[in-house]
Amino acid sequence: MGYYGRRQKSQPRENNPELVTRIEKAAARGTSSLSDWERSFMGSLLDSAKKWGRLTAKQHEVFQRIEKKTDPVHQQAIASWRENYTDDMRAMALFAAGYYKANPPYFGEVADRILSDSSFIPSEKLYRKMAENKYVQRAREHAQSGPLYIAGSMVTVRNSASVNGRLRPYRGMPVLVLEAQQDITSATKGARRYKVLPVGATTPVETEERYLKK
Repeated sequence: MGYYGRRQKSQPRENNPELVTRIEKAAARGTSSLSDWERSFMGSLLDSAKKWGRLTAKQHEVFQRIEKKTDPVHQQAIASWRENYTDDMRAMALFAAGYYKANPPYFGEVADRILSDSSFIPSEKLYRKMAENKYVQRAREHAQSGPLYIAGSMVTVRNSASVNGRLRPYRGMPVLVLEAQQDITSATKGARRYKVLPVGATTPVETEERYLKK
């Protein structure tokens, strides 16, 4: 299959009617599904295939993606995925988008699209990569479990070296829970954010669930 190699004008022309047929077939199938750029690109590929009998490695790589995109089986799989995209899956995609916005840089553009366009449905492959990895699933579990401590309850700051920042002077002391964060954007256990008021203090302090105990 000579069209896998790079085109070199010093090499003789190759007869490859199979390649020409594949390009023509994919272009005909993609009349309505391909972008203007893709249709133009397919025309350029057809000219190359007819003239040289082969494509460059990069041309063939792009052609394979377009050919798959226009394949009826692939198109049916996409249609089936969109038809079976449930409200629960949409909610999971929204959660994953929020997670990645809070933890850049991965999936930034698609996360923006999911958050801003309620009609947008990511591809099945993209959805599974975004929403079904262990980090997002772990963050989702933490979010669904709810806060351990509710507003108005008294808890104690853990007396450990890991407690630092503004809460450090209050290690081992009681604090009043003022607010518990509802949204979770971390896969770390105990990362839920809290606003607490140490007994005797006048200024609230923000901390995480893992630094508090009953």
